[in-house]
Amino acid sequence: MVRKKSVGVIIFKREGKAIRYLLLHHGGEYWNFPKGTQEKRETDLQTALRELAEETGITEVKIIDGFCEQYDYDFDTEIRDRVKEKIYKTAIFYLGEANETKVKISNEHLDFGWFDYDTALKRLFYQRGQNLLKKASQFLLKQQDFVL
Repeated sequence: MVRKKSVGVIIFKREGKAIRYLLLHHGGEYWNFPKGTQEKRETDLQTALRELAEETGITEVKIIDGFCEQYDYDFDTEIRDRVKEKIYKTAIFYLGEANETKVKISNEHLDFGWFDYDTALKRLFYQRGQNLLKKASQFLLKQQDFVL
């Protein structure tokens, strides 16, 4: 059994009183938020900001206080010594407002998009991502003067 951690950012931008969420396209129908594996001696927030910069080129972001969500999941990985390994992973997400909106995706992704809530919800491939978006949107609506 292998345990791993990924950390990312649910990134949004303002368009007047509306908000748009940034999703990255991994291929097929798989869209998700920027995230990646934590390196040694990094805090969770350091990992989230580094991965955001590496995957999108965005370095100017305001992390929203009071929002940090996580979920656990598992999956089988490649066969090693003819045995499949189960990976147990924790994913942690912060919420951040982009101060810059120019995106330069890494070679890990095929495309990106800034989507309104309904479109982002439909694009997110996994239920866990959809649940994160719902929580982030509810949090923002309580904290800010936004509309969907």
